Amino acid sequence: MKKLIFVLAIGTFFVTATAFKVSSHDKGEGKTYSGTLVDSKCYSMMPKANAGNDHMTMGENGKMMEVKGCATACANMGIPVALLDKEGNLHVISAPANQLAPYMAKEVKITGKKMKGVLLVDNLLVKEKDSWEKVNLVYMMK
Repeated sequence: MKKLIFVLAIGTFFVTATAFKVSSHDKGEGKTYSGTLVDSKCYSMMPKANAGNDHMTMGENGKMMEVKGCATACANMGIPVALLDKEGNLHVISAPANQLAPYMAKEVKITGKKMKGVLLVDNLLVKEKDSWEKVNLVYMMK
């Protein structure tokens, strides 16, 4: 009986260790991603109309209406921000949305890693007029 418990314990350890092991694919490689910051929710619902900061939505009267600063407002409320690259790919960003709110619809360069489909930010630059400025993101844990 003790041998059976020992074998089961060792087997459980190896299964658990394998389940929590991060594969080389999941580790991602640091690279630079370029594009525009968008509100992931509004953009996903109406990509052509909601790639900027001002969005179109259905009004109470059933007609389309423009909502000024919608992407900024959504980011301030915590809706995840995404990077829309030049190829039309959407990369959800793992960073505090409210800290990205001032940069919605602006061109950015993000150096980071993709893990499980989410872009982890190591460095973020935003284009302001003709220069690139570093954005200091504050995380609880890094």
